[in-house]
Amino acid sequence: RQYWQNILRGVDTIREVSDDRWRAVDLFDPKRGTPDKVYSKWGGFLDDIQFDPQVYGIAPASLASIEPVQLLALEVARQALADAGFDRRPFPRERTASIFAVGGMNDLGTFYNFRTLLPHYLAKIESLPEETRQHILSTRDEQERPKGTEETVPGILGNVVAGRIANRFDLGGTNFTVDAACAASLAALDVGIKQLRNGDADVALVGGVDCTNSPIGFMCFAQTHALSPRGRSRPFDESADGIAISEGVGAVVLKRLSDAERDGDRIHALIKGIGSSSDGRNRSLTAPHPPSQVRALKRAYMDAGVDLANVTLI
Repeated sequence: RQYWQNILRGVDTIREVSDDRWRAVDLFDPKRGTPDKVYSKWGGFLDDIQFDPQVYGIAPASLASIEPVQLLALEVARQALADAGFDRRPFPRERTASIFAVGGMNDLGTFYNFRTLLPHYLAKIESLPEETRQHILSTRDEQERPKGTEETVPGILGNVVAGRIANRFDLGGTNFTVDAACAASLAALDVGIKQLRNGDADVALVGGVDCTNSPIGFMCFAQTHALSPRGRSRPFDESADGIAISEGVGAVVLKRLSDAERDGDRIHALIKGIGSSSDGRNRSLTAPHPPSQVRALKRAYMDAGVDLANVTLI
């Protein structure tokens, strides 16, 4: 509700990164192109979320081994299913698909990589005394290292997001994750719609989760000059100068219209059509290619049977 109200009221919730995420004083440099520095320190950051692991049958001791994006996806999936009334009445669980868009480099997996590679890096510094090297490693293990549990491996895998949801909510349809970069959520929606159209599922829980606001995410985007130096994304505006990255989780419950009407469901919206395209051999992997984007739009309108001249709001 608050997200929708923010849109209606024009509320800007982009803010400067706080030290509990990463210390801007260590990495920020306003000069674009400075090696190993980021020239933007603004983004969309989620506030703390109350999460009760016992609701999902997760041992509290395992929480430190599970990437927060998995837990956030669980909570939002629960809310979406409840919004559809599926917490109060039966639905075809065995024919409910779980398709989630997952992208980015999340904190816990990145930390495991760092922890594993740090001894190899320290061993290459010949001038570093062995006593100092061991002190660094022991301090790392004492203060930062999550204890190994049965969740250690699945807890850091992005592809477990959909599987954990299917497991916790006893969903028997297809479950997997998709990653199509900035189009990942729409790609998940595309797959969910095809599951319903092809008769492979009667319900599709489709969602997306992305929490790329770690310093590594900012560093990667900064080195490719993709970030806005002002921390503001201005689509279709001549003053646009880059993107602002943000955290977010969302999910929708999809059914065929005839089934939703038959079951007396509350229908929020109707998806009339969906389309996609690729740029082919464009000038680079990341440069926008307007003709290809137009092609995707035309395919969506054709799929919906809607004349472009009838569209009054984008």
